[in-house]
Amino acid sequence: MRCGQRIFLNKIKLLFCLVAFFACLVGAFRIYSAVPVEANAEKIVRVGYFVEEGFQLGGHDGEVKSGYGYDYLQRLKLYTNWKYEYVYGSYGELYDKLVKGEIDLLGGLAYRPEREAVLSYPKDPMGASQYLFYKRTTNDYVTTEPESLNGKRIGTLTGAQVKVVEKYIATHNIQATVIVYDDIKERDNALKNGYIDVMLAEGYNTFRNMGFEVCLEGGTTNFYFAVNKARPDILDDLNRAQHRLYKENQNYINDLSKKWFKRTVFTTSLSKEERQWLADNSSLRVGYLNHYLPYSDTDANGEVTGVVKDVVTEIFKSLGYTAINVDYKGYDTGEALTKALQEHEIDVMFPAFSNYWITEEYDMLPSDSVINSYFNILYKGDYPDMSTATIAVASRLGMLDDFRAVYYPENPVLYYDTDEEALDAVVRGEADVVIVSALRTDALLPKKSSYNVLRTAQLPDDASLGFAGMNADAIGISVLNHGITLMDKDFTLTRSYSYMPHLDVTPGEFLKQNIWIPIGAVIVIFSLILFFISRENRRNREHLDESEKQIQEITTLNSILQDRQLRLEELTAAQDIQLEKTKVLNEMLQNQHKKLEEAREAADVANQAKTSFLFNMSHDIRTPLNAIIGFTELEERDPDNVELNKEYRKKVKLASYQLLDILNNVLEMSRIENKKVVIDEELEDAIKLFNTCVAVFEGEMKKKNLKLEVSCDIRHRYLYLDKTHLSEVVMNVISNSVKYTPDGGMIQIMVKELPGKTTEQCLVEISVKDTGIGMSEEFVAEIFEQFSRARNTSQSGIQGTGLGMAIVKNLVEMMNGEIEVHSKLGEGTEIVLRIPHRIGEEPSATVDNNVQEAAPDFSGKRILLAEDNELNAEIATAILEDSGFKVEHASDGVECVDMLTKADDGYYDMILMDIQMPNLNGYEATRKIRNLEDKAKADIIIVAMTANAFKEDKERALEVGMNDHLAKPIDVKKMMDTLNHLFNRAGA
Repeated sequence: MRCGQRIFLNKIKLLFCLVAFFACLVGAFRIYSAVPVEANAEKIVRVGYFVEEGFQLGGHDGEVKSGYGYDYLQRLKLYTNWKYEYVYGSYGELYDKLVKGEIDLLGGLAYRPEREAVLSYPKDPMGASQYLFYKRTTNDYVTTEPESLNGKRIGTLTGAQVKVVEKYIATHNIQATVIVYDDIKERDNALKNGYIDVMLAEGYNTFRNMGFEVCLEGGTTNFYFAVNKARPDILDDLNRAQHRLYKENQNYINDLSKKWFKRTVFTTSLSKEERQWLADNSSLRVGYLNHYLPYSDTDANGEVTGVVKDVVTEIFKSLGYTAINVDYKGYDTGEALTKALQEHEIDVMFPAFSNYWITEEYDMLPSDSVINSYFNILYKGDYPDMSTATIAVASRLGMLDDFRAVYYPENPVLYYDTDEEALDAVVRGEADVVIVSALRTDALLPKKSSYNVLRTAQLPDDASLGFAGMNADAIGISVLNHGITLMDKDFTLTRSYSYMPHLDVTPGEFLKQNIWIPIGAVIVIFSLILFFISRENRRNREHLDESEKQIQEITTLNSILQDRQLRLEELTAAQDIQLEKTKVLNEMLQNQHKKLEEAREAADVANQAKTSFLFNMSHDIRTPLNAIIGFTELEERDPDNVELNKEYRKKVKLASYQLLDILNNVLEMSRIENKKVVIDEELEDAIKLFNTCVAVFEGEMKKKNLKLEVSCDIRHRYLYLDKTHLSEVVMNVISNSVKYTPDGGMIQIMVKELPGKTTEQCLVEISVKDTGIGMSEEFVAEIFEQFSRARNTSQSGIQGTGLGMAIVKNLVEMMNGEIEVHSKLGEGTEIVLRIPHRIGEEPSATVDNNVQEAAPDFSGKRILLAEDNELNAEIATAILEDSGFKVEHASDGVECVDMLTKADDGYYDMILMDIQMPNLNGYEATRKIRNLEDKAKADIIIVAMTANAFKEDKERALEVGMNDHLAKPIDVKKMMDTLNHLFNRAGA
């Protein structure tokens, strides 16, 4: 009975487990089915794939694919759910398939307006192509002159390249026959077989071993993906993907171009002179440095070893010229190697530091880089200060000394014959660091156990190593450069590992490096001896225990006495410390009193400077104010004299500008002190900027009969600079020379470019020299202090606040420059500025579309003027109504918003908004208007018209939603031009 019950219960348990298992399966199925199908769905995209070197490789399924276009397609997968289905063919065949809808996507198409009827283009290009004209190397009738294309047959591919050719021959007025091909190979074979004289192709093509070379540059054009018209979903995906790609990596196109389009025929085709050099030279003598593996050495058989022999062989193999005989000769020192090259024992030397400054010192030319090598410093202890560290260098005039001379020219240097001697000097403390090649570090450190104390750190600057030859053999270096360009970029580095020096360790050095082996043996023997001794001692120790107990008691008593004596000594020391603290407090009080006295004296000096400033400012401000008031009264006395009153008004206007200049100087100095001036560098024409600054003063110089000499020696015309602040500095300096040079004097302005700290930077030196009144040595020392003037205005009659040179010095230092002043009283002054700038590229030429516009007609335009100052409102109203506007006035921001809200749509055409107004300022009023629900009123043109005239004021106005910014006092012409521009842009 019990057995039957047990079987029944087991069956119930089994049934329960099966039910639970199926319940879990159903739940899992429901959870899985709740996931949207779209999350895993892939969109099939039929991609047209044509083979073109560098752009797309791998012309059928199963073949390895690569290239610019292929990488770009794979990157798009990060942002889409596309799965590619490749359709292969020629460019022309695939283009037809795209138009017919047989494929969805095709890359590498230039934009043409007529194609938009049958294709869809995304917003962004996938890259840009440089087009070059190629000719056969043997064709001497086509040269680098465009005129040589007259009467020639020019081959090109169908599509955008035809437009490039047609534009080129039309621009240069060339009469030529254009032959269009649908297939790339057909075009290339036509040039190779002489059916055409010249062809147009992308600049990334190499045409290796085809006998082609570049003769002319054809231009540059963007290329795009083109999408089947019937697939707008793919176009939307593409636009989103490209937007995200360029947002995440703005340099993606440049990086991809460098990866796949890194070589052009410029580097693969030898020039006529280079081919002649190879014909004239059947051998090449190569000198190299011994004991410098992996770069070079002489083996036990007297033969050359190291990467030098592999590199030279690979260079001429890449050029397809293996008939040349290469003779190698090793030298033990860099000095001997350099001397051999200078005395023509050899033709080229290796390795050499590829630095033009170093090679120029020895009348040599460097080749292109064969390998970029990093250098390490080996040092003992803490990391040294590399600005002052004493450097140990192995071999004078060697490559390591060249590296030191370039990057650490001011450091103390100690020369040694070998690397080991230099390392020993650092271990002994004679030198702080030794510079070694990174590839040789691991081989040098294990040579001696004493080098274990040395630490390694990599220097930040790498060095380009290559060959060097004499200037007289520039063509030979050019031939080597061509071969280096054709080599794989990692060839030298890869080969260098097989030549790393093997370390032979002597038994003595082995024991030093593995000192624990003999130490372990000694420890074992010593332990055995100790065991036997300890066993014997244990027996004797039992007899000494009682004696030790007695000694312990005596020791305890001695300890108690010593503790008491120690406490007495501590109390005495505490008293001494308290006395020392009292002395220190007295000294601190005396120092504090001295500082207070110095602060009081500094405050007195500052007050005196401010008093002097206010005295001079009072005179300088009153002078133009006196002119304004005086000429105004003269005009009122004789209102009928039109010509005389016109002259009075002109002088009033000049005095007003003079007063504005004074105020601007004071405000500019305030902004500099409050750290509100920001240096904003943009690409500018430096020569144009300097000429403009000089032109401002030509009229005044002519009035004073001043002789002007200007020279400008700038090699890089386009630089990144802060146009506003640099112009302010230059004009301030020139203005001083014009002011303080008497009639008939002379001013010399010289601008020249000096080398910068890096190749991407140059140093612009500006010198302004005059034959003016000059300055005393005492005043030159304080010329950059605020409010300083050599003579006050009442004595000199020359206006100024004494802030000009203070502003100049602050701005120059903010631009990381320096300023020098040389002056002698009665003879003249020379001011020299040196300011670093980044070198820029010349911007692409743009078509000048400037057309003489007719005077704007503002009749019927209605302006809402928001201005709290009645006088300013009256002036602005008069100016605007005189130009045809209808003007309505609001006295603050609240009234302005209220008038706009209550008016009909389109009633007002524009708002001129003051900034500082009661109740609601101009910024807040603009924000309220832009947030109106009525779209027409919210989008009305708003122009700031305010005395807040600085750059940050304009940026803030644009930030809150204003369309433009006009500074007070009002420049009527600029105002009308701005309003006309805004109306025209709104109408477009």
